[in-house]
Amino acid sequence: MEIYAKSYDVKVWRAIKKGNYPLPATAQPPADLEDIDEYTDEQMAIVQVNAKARNLLYNAISGEEYQKISSCDTTKEMWEKLEITYEGTIKVKETHINMLVHDYELFRMKEGKSIEEMFARFSKIISDLKAFSKPY
Repeated sequence: MEIYAKSYDVKVWRAIKKGNYPLPATAQPPADLEDIDEYTDEQMAIVQVNAKARNLLYNAISGEEYQKISSCDTTKEMWEKLEITYEGTIKVKETHINMLVHDYELFRMKEGKSIEEMFARFSKIISDLKAFSKPY
């Protein structure tokens, strides 16, 4: 997701990881926030990046996942909920890594399995470890 968001717009990835860009303090927000005709060019650019970030996340998830993040106010909140949903808390991550390391260290070809199946299983373990920033 990070690569996709950065390729879309680096500012969008920043909004996802750190939260919505705030409107500049020097510029007063329009009296009616819904009236986009009153926004300055600078305000319009900020609002557009924040909207792009939100849109990118909405389009990347399923309807079930949408229900989990639809009440979030910022893209950062959305991202954090999705991270916990898919990666779990730090303790869950550590447990998952430990299980993968265990599988890696005790890896053997199972009886009745082909070389291709063994290689696919081994590749999955390596890939999962790499996803947790624990390359072997």
